[in-house]
Amino acid sequence: MKTVFIINPRTDRKKQYRLMKEIKTHLVGQQIIIEKTIRPGSATFIAQKYAFEAQKEPIHIYVCGGDGTVHEVINGIANSPNIYISIIPIGTGNDFIKSFDALSIDDFLHLENYKDPVQMDIDLLKVDGEYAINTISFGFDVQVAKYANQIKSKLPLKGIVPYYIGMLGTLLHDSIQKYRIQIDDQKLPVNDYMFVVFCNGRFYGGGYQPCPHALMNDGQIDVCLIKPIPKKMIVDMAKTYEQGKHIEYPEYVSLYQAKTIGMDTENQTIYGNLDGEVRELRNPTIEIVKQALHLYLPNVN
Repeated sequence: MKTVFIINPRTDRKKQYRLMKEIKTHLVGQQIIIEKTIRPGSATFIAQKYAFEAQKEPIHIYVCGGDGTVHEVINGIANSPNIYISIIPIGTGNDFIKSFDALSIDDFLHLENYKDPVQMDIDLLKVDGEYAINTISFGFDVQVAKYANQIKSKLPLKGIVPYYIGMLGTLLHDSIQKYRIQIDDQKLPVNDYMFVVFCNGRFYGGGYQPCPHALMNDGQIDVCLIKPIPKKMIVDMAKTYEQGKHIEYPEYVSLYQAKTIGMDTENQTIYGNLDGEVRELRNPTIEIVKQALHLYLPNVN
């Protein structure tokens, strides 16, 4: 099996140095290919190249970066039967791996844990031909993502901090939007929403849990719809949102499961957040793609 490392060089240099040391220590004698991304989007093209090569032999790709790098790679290899993905979380945002309760970030970082990896086939979300491994969201969250991305590009902030700052910036503007949503065959009444989140994984935005019971291999999209919240409740609701306890406010929060979701925007462009990447969409249809990705997880037993 060919082993490939796709590395985002914009990550912390100390983390990259430790990764190279891990490679030299634990993969001695193996044929290793190291690919470094050169610009946003290049990880997708690198991954596509190996998806083509995987038709001849299996390939194990280590994705070394944050959630953005993972997003790019899965869009190059989704539904490729002979490619296996491992995540080395050396980026600034690493929400995807938090869904694995039994594993710590250190477990993912040590290459010795992949000698006999645990295979897990997971679903992906798809909208307008683009895949998302973690979440697709609309409304308040998209504005927060815009602010957070701007902040992260200028300041070395990590985890939930950029999201908090982005949330405060978004609160200064009107983030309420009206959506017409269909969940499978159920047409919901047109309503104002603050958050519209479709989940595959459980965490996003630095650690929030919109759908605390979401599973990545159940063939379902988990849906969280949050109606406008009084501003005096925002801070308290944010705390419960981080803990996944916001579902205790049924007057504001609704949860669903679905295989296909349609959003009627009356042909108007809206902005969506795919794994932290902001996209312009029109009348989007979000669907689940079952077992579209093969993961190799750390084996710490």
